[in-house]
Amino acid sequence: MSKFLHKEKAITNFLSTFKRERKKRLSDLDIEFMKALETNNTTQQSEIANQKNILRDFPETITENSFSTLDELRSLWPSEVLDLPNSW
Repeated sequence: MSKFLHKEKAITNFLSTFKRERKKRLSDLDIEFMKALETNNTTQQSEIANQKNILRDFPETITENSFSTLDELRSLWPSEVLDLPNSW
């Protein structure tokens, strides 16, 4: 018997977890950005702005066509800018 993957529900759960984790990370990045402003570190400011944009744009990249299994969905997590939580 094969399991049926309800992709819409999987996306909803995945993005709910992502948005919760993103909120924490954006707060941390805001602090890092303010520190970079204080030291006039424009390179770091640019890197932080790029990370924040990746986090903001990521949800739009997840569609029902972008994965077939939960493991494939999990592999789409933007781990270069946000740690994958153990609970997902």
